[in-house]
Amino acid sequence: MEMESITAVVFIGICAVFDWKRMEIPAAVIYGFLAFAFIGAVILKKPEPGIIFYSLLPGAAMLAVGLFTRESIGYGDGLAVLVLGLLLGVQKSVTAVFSGLLFSAVFSLILLMLHKAGGKSRIPFIPFLAAGLGVALFV
Repeated sequence: MEMESITAVVFIGICAVFDWKRMEIPAAVIYGFLAFAFIGAVILKKPEPGIIFYSLLPGAAMLAVGLFTRESIGYGDGLAVLVLGLLLGVQKSVTAVFSGLLFSAVFSLILLMLHKAGGKSRIPFIPFLAAGLGVALFV
């Protein structure tokens, strides 16, 4: 695995633990890794500006959905996807997000069928994003 992938796995692992236990991710974790990813992606690699822009789109889209749905998807989730986009690029981050959404949908359906949750119940997304990251890295 390359350094960006290892960093992404460590980052999502830390976030998943906090999200599962507290349903929130500490700002210091998000912003620390965001700064690290930005430095790595922009300053060290020096890609074309368009590549950076595209890598931020999945996270920006999730932040917009969070804004328009009054945080049905939390801002921490969107910021985490911003970090993944900077670390891994748009293709792997989109794969991770869609896989994570699929995993969370299956989990939610199981909870609904078992009457363990209702339509307004909240579940943490980052653990499913971690599973989606596994798919993105190994597919």
